[in-house]
Amino acid sequence: MADEKTPDEGAAEKAGKWVAELAEKVMLNGVGPLSPSATWAEDRLARRQGNAYKTPDDEERRSPDDMKDDIDAVVARIIKESVAAAGTQGFVTGLGGLITAGITIPANVAASFAVNMRMAGAIAYLRGWDIRDPHVRTVVMMLAIGMSAQNVLAAFGVKIGQKIGEQMIKKIPIAVVRKINNKVGFFLIAKYGTRRAAITLAKGIPILGGIVGGAVDASATAIIGRATDRALRNGDLDAQEPK
Repeated sequence: MADEKTPDEGAAEKAGKWVAELAEKVMLNGVGPLSPSATWAEDRLARRQGNAYKTPDDEERRSPDDMKDDIDAVVARIIKESVAAAGTQGFVTGLGGLITAGITIPANVAASFAVNMRMAGAIAYLRGWDIRDPHVRTVVMMLAIGMSAQNVLAAFGVKIGQKIGEQMIKKIPIAVVRKINNKVGFFLIAKYGTRRAAITLAKGIPILGGIVGGAVDASATAIIGRATDRALRNGDLDAQEPK
């Protein structure tokens, strides 16, 4: 009898493509009631700054370093709002129907991924990362679903130290990016494939150690948000919540 923990390559490739497309859709275009990551981030920044707010194309807009306190506050708000969304089961379940066509991952899990991906994309945008770039989105996507981006990159021979920056990530060959997406697909199918849909996301994922639930619940979203911010702010892609 085949080991059900090992998905076939076709299913993994399909899941990897799905999650990469979901990341692109959610971060760049939005889905259902979720606005795109950058739009959401700019809206919250505008609310924070009031009359002092300048659009990204305004020459008088302050640099991210000069807006550090505002950006820190907006990131905290974005995490808080995402936790609230993840904790609203009706909202998450309703969103699931918009994004699960053709994939076997449960709707509530897929919808939670969407909530977390938009959050991670907004954090990346505010921290100065270019989420329009597929290399960057792949890294942000891994962080958003609780994978150790640093460990995955190392597994594909990407030479990294303790810290890694956006420019280094953009040098990764696109063929390697596709292989990494397949790795994400194996991860998703192994955890949430048809025969294993009841397994909790927390089991076996270092970044979510101790979190229990059949989906990425509110507590997990809070952990992912803080860890993603540390990773993208400090270049520590293996950032984990302290024990």
